Amino acid sequence: MKKTLVVLAHPDMENSRANKAFKEEAEKLSDIELYNIYEKYPDGKIDVEKELKLLSETGTLILQFPLFWFNCPSLLKEWIDTVFMAAHYGENKVLKGKKIGVAVTTGGIASRYDGTNGLTIKEVLKPFLLSIAHVQGIELPIYSLFGVMPDLSDEKIAESAKKYAEYIKNNLQD
Repeated sequence: MKKTLVVLAHPDMENSRANKAFKEEAEKLSDIELYNIYEKYPDGKIDVEKELKLLSETGTLILQFPLFWFNCPSLLKEWIDTVFMAAHYGENKVLKGKKIGVAVTTGGIASRYDGTNGLTIKEVLKPFLLSIAHVQGIELPIYSLFGVMPDLSDEKIAESAKKYAEYIKNNLQD
C-alpha cells in the first residue's frame, strides 16, 4: 500500500489553532507523510523533480490549508501551479488515478459557505476540484472546519481534528 501524503500549507503553523490540531492528530496515523511546504520551501522555490518523485510514491494526496480570502495560501498556489502542471504534462502523469482531497479551515462561520450568502464551500473550492479533474485524479469529499476565528472553542477544534484523522483513515489508498 502506498502512503498518503498530506501537503500542509500554512505560513504560520506554530501559531495556528486548527491546522496545527489537524496536523497533530494526523501525526498519530500510520502510512501517512505530513509534508509542510512552508518548511520545505522557505524561499518559495519548488523542486519540481523532487515533488514528482514524492507524488509517484504516494497513493492518496490531501491538500490541507486555511482559506485566505477565498483561496489557498500563496505557496500552495505556486506548488499546485508548478507541480500539477509537471505531473499532468509529464510523461508519467503521476496524479492520474490518485485520490486527491482538500481539507480546509475557514475563519468565517459556516453560514458564509452554505449558499445563503453567496457561495457554498464546494463552489469556493471549485478551482481545486477542477484541477483534480484535469489531472485525472479521483476527487475525495471536502473536509472543512468553519468559524475558527475568532472564537471557536479549543474543544470544537480538537473534535474536528479527530474527525479529520478519521477522514484521512477512511480515504487511505486501497
